[in-house]
Amino acid sequence: MKKETTKRQSEICSFGIESFIILCIAVPIILGLNSFYYNFQKSIFSNADTILFIHDKLSGFIIFFSPLIILLCIASSIKSNTSIRIMKVKIFSFIAIVIFLISILILILQFFECVAINKERIYVRSGIFSTNKNYMWSDVTDVEVSYEIGPKHKIDISYNMHLDDGTIVDASDSQDFFSNIINLDDFIKDKRIKIIRSNIKSSDYSEFTGVFDDDRMKVILKILNK
Repeated sequence: MKKETTKRQSEICSFGIESFIILCIAVPIILGLNSFYYNFQKSIFSNADTILFIHDKLSGFIIFFSPLIILLCIASSIKSNTSIRIMKVKIFSFIAIVIFLISILILILQFFECVAINKERIYVRSGIFSTNKNYMWSDVTDVEVSYEIGPKHKIDISYNMHLDDGTIVDASDSQDFFSNIINLDDFIKDKRIKIIRSNIKSSDYSEFTGVFDDDRMKVILKILNK
């Protein structure tokens, strides 16, 4: 009985160490890939006049989860004694290869899905096979700024720009949102485009201050509480 308990404890300890090592390897890979992908995409589809650059959320999801799953599969392939093979490749290695190839394909396709906003136009590209669209500021019917509090105190801020063909551009999807949204907001006001703002409810202030630091709160109060 003691031997079984000791063995189980040893397996749990080994699993914890292996998981920690995988995380230590995966985190730098994820951060590096995410930064490289975003900056490379931005360098292709934006320029010095761009106020906000927005890319899709799917690519971030793929970059976050794929390395973790692939590393877990590689580790499992090394440790596992299974004889199951697909096309003469160990099952876990095969899964890792498939996930890698699918991830690369999705990232290539999603690379061409982005929005670049500057003072002259709003450039929208919906995919590698789509037609690029250039909207002028006269095509913006109105802007709606709002927020929603979800589970676990998660706060989603939306800065939706409504275009006259029904397209909605959410500026809050940009990684540079908090850095540049005030400049964009001021520019939109100068253009006399209607901005519909939701005020933060007094009962929600504690939620905001618990999630955002002082610098981000200043930005939020400027775009919501007006």
